[in-house]
Order: sequence, then C-alpha cells, then structure tokens
Amino acid sequence: MEILEKARILQKLDTKNLISKIHQYEDELEKAMTAQADFKNSNHQYLASIGDCSEVKRISAEVAMQVPETGESGKKLIAADKENWLIRQRKENKELNEAINRQREVAFLIDDYQIKVEMVKKRLEGSKAILALKTAQINFLAAS
Repeated sequence: MEILEKARILQKLDTKNLISKIHQYEDELEKAMTAQADFKNSNHQYLASIGDCSEVKRISAEVAMQVPETGESGKKLIAADKENWLIRQRKENKELNEAINRQREVAFLIDDYQIKVEMVKKRLEGSKAILALKTAQINFLAAS
C-alpha cells in the first residue's frame, strides 16, 4: 500500500473528532455523577434502601405516640386495632403522607439520575471501543 493511500485512510479515520467526543462524554459523566451525588446529599433524609426512610420513620414514631387507648365506641383498642389506626394515619396524617410522597418522589428521581449516568457511561464505552478499533487500524497501516 502506498504512503499517499495510507495517509488518505488515516485522515478518514477522524480520530480527533472521536477523542473530542470522548472528552465530552467524560465531562458529561462527571456532571451527571456530581448531580446525582448532590441530589442524594440534599435529600438524604428521604433515602430508603428497604422500607421507610428516616424522615417517614421519625414522623411515624411521633404519630405512634398519639395512638388512642380507646376506640370510637369507648372500647379499649387491642394491638391489631392500634396497628390498623397507624396504617390509616399513613393516608390521613398530612405530614406523614407528604413525607411518604416525598420519599417516593426522591426514589424516582434517584432512579432517573442513575439512568442518566448509565446512558453516559454506555456512550463513553462505545466511543472508547470505536477508538480502540481505529487504533488497531492505525497500527495495521503502520505495520504494512
């Protein structure tokens, strides 16, 4: 293969553009991960791995202190009745309901941030794979 033909092929590889895209994706990944971390940090009280978050637990504990001893009929409430009352409070107590809704919203948004991070990672990995292929092509041209 002639040197002019090799030079033409090398110019068509357009590695400068690919490298600039890789840098762009690296910047996007850093921004996405920073945004995710900032969001988690500012909403840490609504994060829950299993069950309720700390804020919902705190409000639930306050509500549990208010469980009535007797029902509407004046009869003493048993443990199951008290548990049912607490479950109803998750919908009826405004503060507790708002905290539960905020917990759900935060969980959804964290998933959204994670999806964005994963998408940028995939684009970055794809671009790096293409660069590796072009590097192999350059090595082949240099060897021939």
